[in-house]
Amino acid sequence: MIYVSGPISFDTMIYCPEFPEPNTAVPITELHESCGGAAGNVASCLSALGVRASVISLAGKDFPGSGYESRLKSLGVSLEHVKVEARELTSHAFMPVNSHGEIQSFFFQGATKNFDSLPVPKIRLGKKDLLHIATGSPGFNRRLSASFPKEKISFDPGYDIPLYSKSDLEYIFSRVGIISMNENELKASLEKTGKSAPEGLLDYGATALVVTFGKRGSKIFSGGKSLHVRAYDKAAPIDTTGAGDAYKAGFAAAYSRGMEIGECAKVGSATASFIIEHIGGQAGIPDWETALSRSKKL
Repeated sequence: MIYVSGPISFDTMIYCPEFPEPNTAVPITELHESCGGAAGNVASCLSALGVRASVISLAGKDFPGSGYESRLKSLGVSLEHVKVEARELTSHAFMPVNSHGEIQSFFFQGATKNFDSLPVPKIRLGKKDLLHIATGSPGFNRRLSASFPKEKISFDPGYDIPLYSKSDLEYIFSRVGIISMNENELKASLEKTGKSAPEGLLDYGATALVVTFGKRGSKIFSGGKSLHVRAYDKAAPIDTTGAGDAYKAGFAAAYSRGMEIGECAKVGSATASFIIEHIGGQAGIPDWETALSRSKKL
């Protein structure tokens, strides 16, 4: 089992020729509703890749009976540790995209604003179980990382790095085995911690740092060495929403099967390449054999 903490949210993709100026309007050419949120994305991918997954999150009164709940259940994702806040709505991301591929994001926190008061779930990580901590409350993530063996934990601070104090970020870095982030988050982490190079983030005790660079692939820092893994360049990208989450799911699925870390990165890259060929963070998810086959081309 891989437990995944973080938000689950409804996503609305809004396509328009240009972003409107203040006090003006532009036509919407396409509108897509999809399931999203880092925890939901990662858990959905893991299940499709043949790994049992359980979400640790908060949802609103509109989640029970929704298509999203049904989707997660149909994939076999455990919702035992999803707390429904009866007075809140589920998180919702609104993402306008213009004709140049530029994207804006408006995020309604909804139920996830209560992460700080969410108790750490009473779970026991078995020999093959892992915990992936995604975006979310710094306070909750700190408590979560303190509650389990560090070698069992991977951490993706995501776009929430500005919300972390230096102390919280450094503490969590010291309590996890793998740190995962994209290049923008790496820059923010280095600025927050005062480190001058990616390898410096491993000084806190993690065994590996995984950094994604979009179409330029990813790089793994571990044991004083670095390894570059290229992106799958034959994919026809339509929407990159959820690609990072898919990478992390593919990586974790391979890691849970005992694969070497460089091969884990290849599976992560391959998994992400399927997601970008569809609109939405959970569309086009491959099964394990399909992802593994594509990873062998990297």
